[in-house]
Amino acid sequence: MILKQYYLGCLAHASYLLADEASSTAIIVHPQRDIQQYLADAEKSGLQIRHVFLTHFHADFVAGHLELRARCGATIHLGSRAQAEYAFVAMKDGDALSFPGLRLQVLETPGHTIESISILVFDLHKDPAQPYAVLTGDTLFIGDVGRPDLRASLGWSANDLGSHLYHSLHNKLLKLPDSTTCKSASPKFRATAALPSIAPAATARPSPPAFCSNTGSPI
Repeated sequence: MILKQYYLGCLAHASYLLADEASSTAIIVHPQRDIQQYLADAEKSGLQIRHVFLTHFHADFVAGHLELRARCGATIHLGSRAQAEYAFVAMKDGDALSFPGLRLQVLETPGHTIESISILVFDLHKDPAQPYAVLTGDTLFIGDVGRPDLRASLGWSANDLGSHLYHSLHNKLLKLPDSTTCKSASPKFRATAALPSIAPAATARPSPPAFCSNTGSPI
């Protein structure tokens, strides 16, 4: 299994290339508009980019999912509550892509947006039962959580999405094993950490979740 992070500092945006080497399959998660780095790395590793995920719709930059579909024929995957003017595969809770050494399984984690999903990453050669990592999009950062107040124009109040966010954190993400590595899309402090350092951020107060410092200590 390959899991590589790409970080665009000017936008504080992290994207990911995941790959199953046995099937020569690469998957890109919330790609930048400039897709050349993914193409170059896939070619260097003998991979075909066959799938692309958006964990949610980004309001602050243009993603490269349509470019990857045009260049590679990649299938676009979105959350089941997404609405788009292009063809995509709607992914609901428990839906998965499986390969010889890699499985990606979707958790619907609305809150930042109603269509938000997180992606569990299973390295099947190491542990097929426990996730190695979770890609949380903009639902959960290291030291912060996604804002639930940016979709009022679409009819979703901050209270509505805040309630969804609380459920996504407490009933889904924080129930994952402590060994699971969290990888977010728009890190405020760091892009990667183990779940125990995040747990205080989402459990210290009932609503909204308290934030953490970048060391994982409650502020």
